Amino acid sequence: MTEPANDGPDSTSLGSGANANPANSPMERPLEELPPVEPPSAGFIVQLFLIPALIVAAVIGVWALFGKLAESETDWQQLVTELGSSNEHRRWRAALGLAQVLRNQQIAPDKNGTVLAEEPAVAEALTKLLKESLESKSTLDDDIKHQEFLARTLGSLQADDIVLPVLAEAMQPDPAEDSDRADVRKSSLMSVAMIAGRHFERQAQDAELITASSEDDSAEETVTLAKPLSTPTIADESVLKQLKLAAQDEEASIRHLAAYTWALVSGDEAIKQLELMLLDADEMTRANAAIGLARNGQTDGLPVLIELLELGTQEPDRSDFQNLTTEQQQEELTKRQFEQPIILANSLRAIGSLESLLTSEQREQLKPIVETLSSEHSAANIRMQAGKLAKRFNAAE
Repeated sequence: MTEPANDGPDSTSLGSGANANPANSPMERPLEELPPVEPPSAGFIVQLFLIPALIVAAVIGVWALFGKLAESETDWQQLVTELGSSNEHRRWRAALGLAQVLRNQQIAPDKNGTVLAEEPAVAEALTKLLKESLESKSTLDDDIKHQEFLARTLGSLQADDIVLPVLAEAMQPDPAEDSDRADVRKSSLMSVAMIAGRHFERQAQDAELITASSEDDSAEETVTLAKPLSTPTIADESVLKQLKLAAQDEEASIRHLAAYTWALVSGDEAIKQLELMLLDADEMTRANAAIGLARNGQTDGLPVLIELLELGTQEPDRSDFQNLTTEQQQEELTKRQFEQPIILANSLRAIGSLESLLTSEQREQLKPIVETLSSEHSAANIRMQAGKLAKRFNAAE
């Protein structure tokens, strides 16, 4: 027999018999009074309205400051002056401000139609600061970072005669200096590459040497030539001398940056340097040399490109991996996860740019490698890029 439902609390919770108090019943218990309503305190109003208003005002103030910096004709002079300050905070505040000014000026010239990156006075001021800092021979971290910033900034300036000689000084190796000095050399190499890259595209367009881009190109646009430029993009002898030394440097990262830069310098000497760097022990350096040759319409690096693609199809040997130290294992993982996909993507793009120059034997050698990458590689972008190249090979048959 089903017992009647009991909607109230269990009787034992209320007591029983004479001890049960009906007044304690939930149905008859008086409603509790709500706390009295009090007006908001001044502190609450400050938190709710004033603090957000201050934040908005600060954001508007920063925006207005950078807007003023971009429009003013004289602010850059003050910033350059502060870049030479011994006060670290003033120096970096000026560095960030100047970088913002240069970016804004590249987008929109000032009222007089002048772009600061083209002003000789700006180049002279910044190169003077870098030269003085290099001559100080300081090994302090702040000074090294200051040199790195200045070296990188010079790459955005369009005053080669002023900028390149100082960049050549910053590229020089000095065994007596701290190893951190290598970062200044790398920044200088990257700036030379930026300068060479601007001239590379302009000279290629003028000479009508740019090859038609193919459908397998990624979002990253690269200029590929039908043949090397007749005139190198960099004529400064001191820079070319340091580039040759960088191509033989003990540090691999310096060498592969040198290979990348030589490709953008172009010309007969650059091609010779890139051909020599195909024999480098460092994989990234060989890759940049082979890709650089392809960018200049040369097939000499094709064997290296094929080798790099084959490496991308191979699975790592687990037993060999286990025998590595923890640090070596981390380096190997970093290489496979980050470096190798970049090398493969650039190698596939380079081979695509050389497609019309490939022999039937070279196509047959490449086809199975590319098809394996298109179906088995772990990175989706590599599979897609390799798949497009494989279709082009099949269509050409």
